[in-house]
Amino acid sequence: MPDTAIADTSSLIALEKINLPDILCKIYDRILLPQAVFREFGAPHPVCYAVKKIESPLIKLLVSDLNLGRGEAEVIALAKETGHRIIMDEQKGRNVAKRLGLNVTGTIGILLKAEKLHLIGSAYEKIRDLKGKGFYVSDALLDDISKFKNSK
Repeated sequence: MPDTAIADTSSLIALEKINLPDILCKIYDRILLPQAVFREFGAPHPVCYAVKKIESPLIKLLVSDLNLGRGEAEVIALAKETGHRIIMDEQKGRNVAKRLGLNVTGTIGILLKAEKLHLIGSAYEKIRDLKGKGFYVSDALLDDISKFKNSK
């Protein structure tokens, strides 16, 4: 079975900021974008992306009761239906997804995986670059990544 993930807008924007818009297609065979994410982000260039219409009562609950954005809600609802991994950075959405038993990673996790697969030279450098472009990364996490990298 091909390895598929569902991406939220924030991760697509972050990867574009550091000139890695195609990295997800090198890690996964297919990236699903719910329609709300497609409307927020636009059409990514790589061919591994597919737009998916999702209609689920869970979306309304996530948006109205838990105050998630439409894109996050559709990503979570699609993952609940399919069981695919979620790529999402917003903490509130990640917490909801985890409480629902979903598999979640974020942009930093993607960069660490890309380094492990030898798709990029240094996840630490890419994360520092991302932080410099306004992506929130705590100093403690950046320090931990640096120490881990130096201990290898």
